[in-house]
Amino acid sequence: MAEVRMPKMGDGMEEGTINVWLKQEGQQVASGEPLAEVETDKANVEISAYETGILTKILVQVGQTVPVGEVIAIIGNGVANAGNGARSGSPSVAAPQPVDKQPADKPSEPPATTSTPQSSAPTRTDSPAVERIKISPLARRMARELGLDLARLTGTGPGGRIVERDIKAYQEKQPAGARAKQDSQPATPSQEIKPSKMREAIARRTVLSKQTIPHFYVTMVVEMDRVMALLKELNSGADSESKITVNDLIVKASAVALGVVPEVNATWTPEGTVRRYAQANVGVAVGIDEGLIIPVIRDCQEKTLRQISAEAKLLIGKARNGQLTPAEYSGGTFSVSNLGMMGVDEFIAIINAPEAAILAIGGIVREPVVKENDAIVIRSRMKITLSSDHRLLDGVLAARFVGEVKKLLEAPYSLLS
Repeated sequence: MAEVRMPKMGDGMEEGTINVWLKQEGQQVASGEPLAEVETDKANVEISAYETGILTKILVQVGQTVPVGEVIAIIGNGVANAGNGARSGSPSVAAPQPVDKQPADKPSEPPATTSTPQSSAPTRTDSPAVERIKISPLARRMARELGLDLARLTGTGPGGRIVERDIKAYQEKQPAGARAKQDSQPATPSQEIKPSKMREAIARRTVLSKQTIPHFYVTMVVEMDRVMALLKELNSGADSESKITVNDLIVKASAVALGVVPEVNATWTPEGTVRRYAQANVGVAVGIDEGLIIPVIRDCQEKTLRQISAEAKLLIGKARNGQLTPAEYSGGTFSVSNLGMMGVDEFIAIINAPEAAILAIGGIVREPVVKENDAIVIRSRMKITLSSDHRLLDGVLAARFVGEVKKLLEAPYSLLS
């Protein structure tokens, strides 16, 4: 017999929540077979069994959160005896895998009955044989709290995934009386919502970053006409999957600039030393339904622009579908956050600790520019702002780095080599 323990799925993981058990007590489990789905602060992942035997005892129920290393179940040697759990100390969970299709939740106890007619206020499906459904963790939690049947919902997220807006849209379609009964609370001007694990992690990390890292900011304006001309040339006749983006060029320019100003590619350690990195592992901030995640493109200093572009598209797609593995969102040495496509002109970003800096990208704007001879011309311009850790960098180094990125983007053909 062996203990199944909550696995550690990433350096920052301290606890995990059981979303659903894919096997029930008394069922046969094969080594490598998915055993449960766990929600972390970054993603939902399936954990698989290391042992072959009978799942004799489930110790942590759906919805419960336990620390890494806690025993969550017992796998027996073939005799389904739920009362006898060996303490072998040998973990019986294989390496986690990203969740693509997520199952409907199986509650630990039946939901309370209400007087709401079944036709207007559906209840949750409790059958373990229900088809696995693609749904974000936040939408799953909302559906659970409202007692919604996932089978009645239509997903509008990537790949048909059910997201927060689908839950809200479904609620809006219900009769007013049914909505009031589903809420099980009198109508009020406010609503209290338990945040997702990812939102809780974002809250902790951003507060920690602002409280412990002395931020300062440097902004420059970059003329982007040559970038736009280059992209037009590179993307001529290309399909959407192979097109180079502005963000790809920014990631490449950042990686090159890190080689020129290596002080930025560093970390201030808890021991009070500076750890400088030889590799440029650039994180790309991706907004998803649950919050924000930063997949990492590794060794950008060694990769061509097209390699960076292809890898960025793959990682961004996996991030939006909840398929990133811990290795794909950890180990970054520098980050880029781009809100230009959202119509944002300029912003400052919070450093993704323990990195030394993050580059915030605004939108490209056509505007009049006064030249040296007082001539007024129209140019495509973009503001970039570097948030820096003052323990590692000062204004001169930050300005050198931002100036290097500016120089590279204003002469973008150099990024093709």
